[in-house]
Amino acid sequence: MLDHKLRELADSDFYPFHMPGHKRQQTGLEDPYAIDITEIPGFDNLHDPQGLILEAMERMAGLYHAKKSYLLVGGSTCGNLTAVFSALPQKGCILMGRGSHKSIYHAAWLRQCRIVYTYPKVGQIGMIEGTSIAEYEQALQVNPDIGAIVVTSPTYEGMIEPLDEIVALAHARGIPVIVDAAHGAHLGFDPYFPKSPLESGADLVIMSLHKTLPALTQTAVLHVNENSLVSERQIETYLDVFETSSPSYVLMASICQCIRFLEEEKAAFGVYASRLQDFYKKCKSLEKIRVSSFPGQDPGKIVIDVSKTWLSGHALEEILLQKYHLVLEMSSFSYGLAMTSVMDSEEGFVRLFEALKEIDREASARDTDDPCRTGQVLYGRGQKVMEYHEAMEKAKERCALDQAEGRIAASSVAIYPPGVPLIVPGERIDQERIDLLNLAQKQGLTITGLVDHGLFVVI
Repeated sequence: MLDHKLRELADSDFYPFHMPGHKRQQTGLEDPYAIDITEIPGFDNLHDPQGLILEAMERMAGLYHAKKSYLLVGGSTCGNLTAVFSALPQKGCILMGRGSHKSIYHAAWLRQCRIVYTYPKVGQIGMIEGTSIAEYEQALQVNPDIGAIVVTSPTYEGMIEPLDEIVALAHARGIPVIVDAAHGAHLGFDPYFPKSPLESGADLVIMSLHKTLPALTQTAVLHVNENSLVSERQIETYLDVFETSSPSYVLMASICQCIRFLEEEKAAFGVYASRLQDFYKKCKSLEKIRVSSFPGQDPGKIVIDVSKTWLSGHALEEILLQKYHLVLEMSSFSYGLAMTSVMDSEEGFVRLFEALKEIDREASARDTDDPCRTGQVLYGRGQKVMEYHEAMEKAKERCALDQAEGRIAASSVAIYPPGVPLIVPGERIDQERIDLLNLAQKQGLTITGLVDHGLFVVI
């Protein structure tokens, strides 16, 4: 069973270049059963914090320079749902990136929002590289009823959006900005990394502590910035809806330990930055494989570009897993992603470089005129013909993928990870997306949302 398999992994030499950020290092919660309690006297209540939990919230807010910070045990998903519902009325208009996390889509669906999309630029290897401020300007000009903006920054691969400009643009119109910074809880603690979204003045910022910091999976935080355009009363109302009524004290204890780490171990971020810099410097010697941080990217997300080799991203992931016992966070058509954190060891970085050096040497020796296909993106820019929530409520039927061209999607389909929908309800399905999904299956990537190689469409 799963528990035995997990114990085997814990006792092995497989190294995690993936979340969670504690990297399976024990942090004082070795016996969770001993501290797994309910709301007994003296231990406060997450839904009515007045004592120990309130203290943790205040210390968290102090670390991030927030007006208020709400602890979450349902991940950033809980925070994203809460933020959208707090910022927008029912049937309001939301401006969001087409590459948003599915929890943002779900919030817009349940809130029955009219969705306006921004579309990010896509680089040569198919990686989302950020959205121009012109996209936001045009969307706001054409859609004066936009009531809130949702920005994902950093993205899964660590790209940073122009938040200073976006916030200024939105606030000039009285529009709140929500930042899904699930991958950015570590930002702002060392100048080597991009600044925190809170420093840009975003109204609400949601962060997954467990992704890049030493905290257990599902731990997260919703920050309310100074002068936020969204009321705390609204936030607390919807947190009561979306946060579990039985919050885990084990997870809350993990959040407290994370707070203590951030308060007491700030020098660790300098060591982390130094290890990353050394790793990138050594990778410059590679011939075929390219490992470099992009301008405006979080260097903690190591993008391994194999587009100039015979390898696909998935093949690279499999080689690192099976031969070198290094487990990546994800792979795409042309690259793999190694997700690092302040808890990564020097040994881990050395093992990764030595493995890449050996793979690069073999790739250089192999004579091939068939490099990996490049430029395939993991999200779609389909034609929107119906609102998401409308498509979800329509009568639907299953349609074989190869026969779906021209049909209107009634379900989401995504390559996972990262889980950004390639097809979303309300979009007309085109042949390009069908071909991309077929290619993804051929290369061994995981696809969610397909049922027997088909999907649900509007009747």
